[in-house]
Amino acid sequence: MARNLGWFMVPPITVLVLISMGLVILLASYQSQHQDRIYTGVYLWGVDLSGANQVEAQAALSGLYGYFDDPAITLIDPRTGQEWTRSPAEMGIYFDTAQTFANAYNIGRDGLPFSRLRTQMEVWYHGRAVAPIIVFDEGRLDQAIVDLAAEINQSARDASLHYDGQTVDFRGGQTGRMLDVADLRERLLMPMSELRPARIELLIHESRPRITDTSQAAREIQQIISSPVSFYLQEPLADVDLDRVTITTDELIRWLRIQMVDERDGQAHYDVFIDDNALRQWLTQYEDALYREPKNARFYFDDDTRELVLVERHVNGRALDVEATAARFHDQVITPNRSLPFMLKDIVPVAHSEATAEDLGITELVSQSTTWFYGSSAARKHNIARSASNFYGIVIAPGEEFSFNHYLGSISEEEGYETGLIIWGGRTIEGVGGGVCQVSTTVFQAAFWAGFPVTERWPHGYQVVYYDDGEGAGMDAAIFSPLIDLRFINNTPHYLLIENYFSEAFQSLTFKFYSTSMGRTITKEGPVVANVIPPKPDLWEFNADLAEGEIDQVDWAVEGSDVTVRRIVRNAAGDVLIDENFFSRYIPWQNIYQYGPGVTPPSQRPAEPTPPADGEASDEEQ
Repeated sequence: MARNLGWFMVPPITVLVLISMGLVILLASYQSQHQDRIYTGVYLWGVDLSGANQVEAQAALSGLYGYFDDPAITLIDPRTGQEWTRSPAEMGIYFDTAQTFANAYNIGRDGLPFSRLRTQMEVWYHGRAVAPIIVFDEGRLDQAIVDLAAEINQSARDASLHYDGQTVDFRGGQTGRMLDVADLRERLLMPMSELRPARIELLIHESRPRITDTSQAAREIQQIISSPVSFYLQEPLADVDLDRVTITTDELIRWLRIQMVDERDGQAHYDVFIDDNALRQWLTQYEDALYREPKNARFYFDDDTRELVLVERHVNGRALDVEATAARFHDQVITPNRSLPFMLKDIVPVAHSEATAEDLGITELVSQSTTWFYGSSAARKHNIARSASNFYGIVIAPGEEFSFNHYLGSISEEEGYETGLIIWGGRTIEGVGGGVCQVSTTVFQAAFWAGFPVTERWPHGYQVVYYDDGEGAGMDAAIFSPLIDLRFINNTPHYLLIENYFSEAFQSLTFKFYSTSMGRTITKEGPVVANVIPPKPDLWEFNADLAEGEIDQVDWAVEGSDVTVRRIVRNAAGDVLIDENFFSRYIPWQNIYQYGPGVTPPSQRPAEPTPPADGEASDEEQ
């Protein structure tokens, strides 16, 4: 029974052995077929890698993962439009085919033999997907961004300007640019992690240089030093005004200034200009030459209407307007126009043609004086009238000092004066202007009684008979233009109007002062006469122009003396404002006779005459 059972088991065992041997042979053959190759059933994202060695697997996967090596990343500079293309691999993300193959290859080869066999069968029967190995190298990404930034980044550079005194060089500024690497890194991660292409506008921060452009400053420098600049008068006065004057190129170069100016927004620019102080100093040298004093209108006071009546219109003065001229120059010196006018400003006198008595405070007669010229020659009378006309209707401002010579002007035949007898160097001779001192004497007496401070007054060298009438000795005033003058100050808050009247009928000259009375009281004491000296001996002179036997007395003897006149000026309250003495020292004078042929004079030694030049008036006159 047992033997029968043994034979009965032989066939199954044999079959089992044969099957086992077949399986072993089959497995050995299967493994032999997959030596150095991936087991059947392994795939990666739809690509069957069964039986593929490393080279074949890489070739099979190359099409699938070409993304990493293709120029899938485009980076754009939004300002310049420049583009950079990069592969994901260059940007630090790539497909590790070797490691992926190794993972696929190791499927069915890890673990104990039975576990490996089971895995191989499962993979053969069911298949198995292998995960791709994608590497993200942050160091490579950062380096790629740094390399890109090195191409883009640039520091801001100020525009520069160089001037060596002759030539100008300039270089434009450069805008600073800085790639925002953090922003770029952030915006690269998303598309690369999703293995998709990307076009990215770079975020580039720009910084302006403080000075962006110096070309304008360079042009201005070149223009400023290109040629001289000349000044002219738009309406010159013939024969008396300045011709053109020029600022040379060398002066312009010396005055040139270049200055960096900061702006509120942190920017800066070069300011090119001419030194204003140097320019103004240059302009001021012409102030006196260009200045013209205004001339007051002339009036007379109508005693009935108590209004001013215009006699002669005012004349505006002028002065150099340094401020306006400098401003015009600064505007024009950077242009091709190298010629510009002096800017002048009108000076309108307060006593202008439309001024009223109320405007000027001329409301009443405040003083007057009259002198007489009985016995004067026709030439002397003419000269008195001629010189007095210069003073008719003049207006003196409050605080102004009156100068007789200023209004008298030149004394010459060209100015309408006649030749007559004057005293010069101790002799009576012919000269121009005899009689002018009659006018100055009358003005002095009017100022005396008006209570004005007299700042300059000279007595005659000898006592003149014309001036003894009326006020008496010591009240004369000699002039000798331009050395000896008569001056007084209008020390009131009102304008002073001077009128004069020449009377042929009464042989008199009268000066009237109109203003507003200050209530002053003027007291005169004297004249006090001292140190009287008798006249000199008579003087006889031969005059060939006289007729045979003719004798002519041309001067009369007077005593010499010291004369003092005291003046006390009190204000309306009775307070003393002025207490002063006018002192005159007169030399003795002699009778002077001139004789013609056939006359035998008393024995004496004639003096040698020294005539004056034309245009000069003597301080001692006939």
